[in-house]
Amino acid sequence: MIQANSQVHRHPVYWFDDGTVIVRACNNQVDGKDSIVLFRIHEPLLRQHSKVVLEPESEDGYDVPIVTVPVTLGVQVQDFTSLLAHLYNNTPLSLEAPFQHVAAILRVSSPEQLDLPSVHSLARFYLVAMFPSGPSPFVHPSHLEEALSLALRYNITSIQKGIYYSIVTTTDFEPSSTDYPTHDDAVSLSSKTITLTPTDVVRCRNLMNGIVEHFTPILFEPPVTPHMACTNLLADKWFPMVIQSAIAGDSVCQPLEALEQLKEIDWEAEDLCAACVREKRKEWTNEQGEVWEKMDGWLKLDTASE
Repeated sequence: MIQANSQVHRHPVYWFDDGTVIVRACNNQVDGKDSIVLFRIHEPLLRQHSKVVLEPESEDGYDVPIVTVPVTLGVQVQDFTSLLAHLYNNTPLSLEAPFQHVAAILRVSSPEQLDLPSVHSLARFYLVAMFPSGPSPFVHPSHLEEALSLALRYNITSIQKGIYYSIVTTTDFEPSSTDYPTHDDAVSLSSKTITLTPTDVVRCRNLMNGIVEHFTPILFEPPVTPHMACTNLLADKWFPMVIQSAIAGDSVCQPLEALEQLKEIDWEAEDLCAACVREKRKEWTNEQGEVWEKMDGWLKLDTASE
């Protein structure tokens, strides 16, 4: 039953006069009152997808059965609305769907909530598509902290390493507050509005340390080539063309990007022979792969399978 101190209203979109069931969902509010939202929908739409059995009840004032989403499932009204937007094909899951829409459907369709296996698999697919992986450099998406939380919660291992790399190389992940929690609750990092657990902060530190220890000698020491003349040329040009550029571009701790920049330099125009340039570019490509592989150990991740 609806509590006396609850605010009840119909959903402005998902209330169909020909709907065969009313779904009652609850959001907890800051003022201490529960906000109850009623959805009148077509019952087969949920039943054919969801493995959760919600028992219908009759209540005075309604001509169709009512099912109440148990508060213990943790279903949020906004997430349920996103699910209906997908099921009714108003905003279906797609490569163009916004991150928050995909995240909402991933949560509400999970086994812990309404358990819609086919929808959950589809949401996982589109989340993975939003977050590319190396070893080649890639675009760093937004919503990194929430994506990491979802990837860990639902064991989406294929994108975890790339998200950690993006967080470490593009954000100030260290918590700014002196009141550091001792448990695994989320830590809010005010400078970049990133939320990480203490465990994730430690992982990010380990990744940063691993990158610095491994990549600093590679970046700051001119490489050797098969030809002495080319080795000498690289030694002369390495500081102005590589080290200064890396420091100015803040790519000292971005090995994938820094190595890609090395490959893109027109070394032939700097009088290196074609054979030495080919060899160095191949080495730098291999080094990108090595850094990517080593990240598993620095993060202590098992990303072999999902």
